[in-house]
Amino acid sequence: MVFMKAREKMKIGIFQPNINNYPSIKSKLTKLEDILIQHDLDLLVLPELFLSFYLTKEQVSQYTKEDVQLFKQKVLQISEKFQCHLIYGYPEFANKERFNSVLVTGTQNDIIYNHRKTFLAPNAMEQSLFSKGKNFEIFKIHETLCSTLICYEFEFPEIVRKLARLGAQLILVPTALIEEFKFVSNEMLKTRAFENQIVMVYANYCGKSDSHDFCGNSAIVNEKGEDIFRLGSEEEFAMAEVNFESQV
Repeated sequence: MVFMKAREKMKIGIFQPNINNYPSIKSKLTKLEDILIQHDLDLLVLPELFLSFYLTKEQVSQYTKEDVQLFKQKVLQISEKFQCHLIYGYPEFANKERFNSVLVTGTQNDIIYNHRKTFLAPNAMEQSLFSKGKNFEIFKIHETLCSTLICYEFEFPEIVRKLARLGAQLILVPTALIEEFKFVSNEMLKTRAFENQIVMVYANYCGKSDSHDFCGNSAIVNEKGEDIFRLGSEEEFAMAEVNFESQV
């Protein structure tokens, strides 16, 4: 099924946290509310595994089903309160499995979409802790056709091309990109956007943990492969009004 594209503008924000800040669930939720009190947004994109932060297997494993459920409930309430869709990564529990997942909230205390990472990064933490997801889907935010990929997934051109052929105008990419692979954000992100004529939102961490050195460089890139904005190597928030009319 191919969707018809609609015309729309959206106010999209990215929060790029320092990996060493916000160690508790409460501190993360407080930061989200602070951002939304100050900024009128339609959409706020957060990094991969935002609930736990992208840390070691032992650190991510400390978060329980109850933690995940509490955070989800609070985020849904925040989305409804501020009428803003939140896109955040988290370790999902399903039966006896864990998934590296991303949740897309609605604005009526509801969930629009939940994506489970299908291509796990080739590192010990992800390979040993998470099971693989199975599919990709298109969903609507307002009238804009969207999809979500997690970090490593968008590096495969055939995946992004498949979503573009299904009508995606906007791909949201929570990520955890380290300094060694900075070219992925600086170069590959622009290529994927241009070759598929879609807008891409890429939300990363910054700072150095015990296990990873994150490069920042979160960005929104338009369908021409141009930066609408790009963050640096420090903790930062930025937003832009993105016009989808040129994609029609």
